[in-house]
Amino acid sequence: MMILIRLIDLLVIGVKVLGGRTNVNPVLRYGLWVAVLFTVAAGFAVLGVLLVLLQHSLEGTS
Repeated sequence: MMILIRLIDLLVIGVKVLGGRTNVNPVLRYGLWVAVLFTVAAGFAVLGVLLVLLQHSLEGTS
């Protein structure tokens, strides 16, 4: 349970940094934005691969 609370705290700190409410080095802020965008892009790529695999399995071809 404490691990969940720590993860939520880290998420809140990250949102504050990304939103500009916490004063940090601008390089860190831009780096975090790039990391978030790449994570979202990777999520969409995995979703696309899974959809293609699902389509192949439903069509019965490999």
